Amino acid sequence: MDLDTQSEGAGGTEPDRLLGVPWFAACTEEQLREVARLAERLHVQAGEVILREGRLGRELFVILSGTVGVTQLGRRVNTLGPGDFFGELAAIEAVPRSATVTAATDLDVLIIGPREFEAIMDVPGFRNALLTGMSRRIRQADDRLAAYADLEEGAQDGRRPGDGAS
Repeated sequence: MDLDTQSEGAGGTEPDRLLGVPWFAACTEEQLREVARLAERLHVQAGEVILREGRLGRELFVILSGTVGVTQLGRRVNTLGPGDFFGELAAIEAVPRSATVTAATDLDVLIIGPREFEAIMDVPGFRNALLTGMSRRIRQADDRLAAYADLEEGAQDGRRPGDGAS
């Protein structure tokens, strides 16, 4: 990672702090204690690069407060805030990062390393939240691809967006 952070270390997160994160809404108190024990809490300053596109890394990040900008090939593709997560693809499969993530504001995140990720996947509320979030992102990407395909089709037919079929 490129960032200069302050860490509270593993177990530095109070379970009560996780209650406000939608990701953990389905977790029991015992499950929240387990997540807090396994995750490391980081404070990141605005402007710091958290992860870089193309670099290896296996950590998953969950945003507790603040926002990040997500870029691919230098182009902004998303903004994420409290309750959102990033790094899940590399956490699941050892592949290079697909985007660069930069703190847009001061940020408070949970970082879950590869060993902790394996253990935390046994927490049903966490696993379900991860799958639901990934499903939502896939649907959004499909919607964007469909809109792009419609634009391309319209351009090939000589129509402008919004013209409709003749």
